[in-house]
Amino acid sequence: MIVSKQRGIVPRKIKGFRDIDVSLNQLKLQIIERASAVYKSYGFEHWDTPILEYADCLGKYMPDDDTVDKGVYAFSNPEIEPVYATDGEPLRDESNDVIMENAFVALRYDLTAPLARVYAERLWMDYLRGQVKVGKAPLFRRFQYGPVYRYEIKLAPGRFREFWQLDFDSVGTSAISSDAEACMILSDALEAIGLKKDTFRIKVNNRKYLKGFLASLGIDKTEAEQDILRIVDKYDKIGLEGVKAELGAGRTDKSGAKIVGLNLDKTLVTGIYDFLNQFTEGGQSRKEIISRLSKIDNAIAQEGLAELQQMDEIFDKLNFGEENVIFEPTLVRGMAYYTGPIFEVESLQTYRNKRGQKKQIGSICGGGRYDGLVQQLLGMSVPAVGASIGVDRLAELLILTKQVPEKADGPVFIANFDDNLMLDYQNIARKLREKGVDVEIYYGCHKGFRGLKKQLSYADRKNCPVAILIGGDEVEKGIATVRNLKLGKELSATITDKREWRARVQKEIPLDSLSKYVAGLLGVYLV
Repeated sequence: MIVSKQRGIVPRKIKGFRDIDVSLNQLKLQIIERASAVYKSYGFEHWDTPILEYADCLGKYMPDDDTVDKGVYAFSNPEIEPVYATDGEPLRDESNDVIMENAFVALRYDLTAPLARVYAERLWMDYLRGQVKVGKAPLFRRFQYGPVYRYEIKLAPGRFREFWQLDFDSVGTSAISSDAEACMILSDALEAIGLKKDTFRIKVNNRKYLKGFLASLGIDKTEAEQDILRIVDKYDKIGLEGVKAELGAGRTDKSGAKIVGLNLDKTLVTGIYDFLNQFTEGGQSRKEIISRLSKIDNAIAQEGLAELQQMDEIFDKLNFGEENVIFEPTLVRGMAYYTGPIFEVESLQTYRNKRGQKKQIGSICGGGRYDGLVQQLLGMSVPAVGASIGVDRLAELLILTKQVPEKADGPVFIANFDDNLMLDYQNIARKLREKGVDVEIYYGCHKGFRGLKKQLSYADRKNCPVAILIGGDEVEKGIATVRNLKLGKELSATITDKREWRARVQKEIPLDSLSKYVAGLLGVYLV
């Protein structure tokens, strides 16, 4: 092959990743801060975990794939490390040499699997010494936020391979009241973020019930069960007929692609179809759904049903009615580690896309119980429940539905007219910062950018509320010209006379009173 040009470096992003600008970062931070305050109010503490983990510690729980090299970003660690036995001791070969390898590592695909590793690692030595028993594992409640990574092969609009999650989890509790509490925490957090309670709905189901139902049809192997649930989980996207087709011979999607089916027995497909079909129209109360679910005569299903009944009682007593929380028997949730109650929050708000079509965002957060996740690491079952808010998805909802709060004020802006006055600018900035005021000196002073118009345009892009203008004349007089940019924007809509406008928004202030005056404009209390 003949290459006519030299290979070059083209500035570009990896597909599925994006740059986050100031306004989106501000919105994401607001979501995180407000939800975190709610989490703290329930007693959760803030923890962080590494972005990179050993792949075997993360486990194989992605919705569509059961290998570490699919659905996640995984690769061999360049560092050679010992291979460990189940007792924590290094494995040795026939020559008694420690077996070494380049272990598989992976970018975390959620924040729940790393939580299981944190919990197991903290208890590992106590577990080996027999000091931790099943049913007596310590309670651990934490919240965490940060980026997670998934190798999405098909990138639909609004979906990315790097996105932020905001989780809270309770590990070491089997109380179903903690599952109900998780739903209420999500509701409180979304209200704190700014969503009204009537704009979203919490959907609840139970994996035990689904497991028991499938067992009643003769599906008692985990792999077959997960394959069926993976397809049922697509119900919202492909509809009941699409689910039926994929359980059977398969189907052809809108793009013409062939979707291979499970080729299940027709009687089994009909049994699943009939069960789901009785709940597809909605509008049924929680108690009506409980009544319909009670017809399945299976011990595991009945255990799941009893948990739903307990949650229903809690919701009733705490005034979480049908308009806030519904039972949704078609809900599955993709992660394979869920073992009991599962829940998902659906936004009811709509927006218009570029074609003018009315659309919905859909799910914005969810979670559930995962009593087996710690077991693969610690060797014992530890009950746990948690939930996650999709920060980027929620931010997208706020943007599309025009609920983004006003842009936060930027720093106080000090214009730069003369390099010889830089020490004066820095001195003023330092004094203001000592009083708790954010300040930026303009440093874009190369040729062509010295003019006031250019500088104020920069300040406007950063939403600076106040500009301090000091030239040689002001220094000689011991004053600073202070322009209230925020007020100026407001008055520009009603005042057309430049002299009147300037008289309202611009003042000459003695330098020894500058900090107090600027703080007054900003509403900052100075000690």
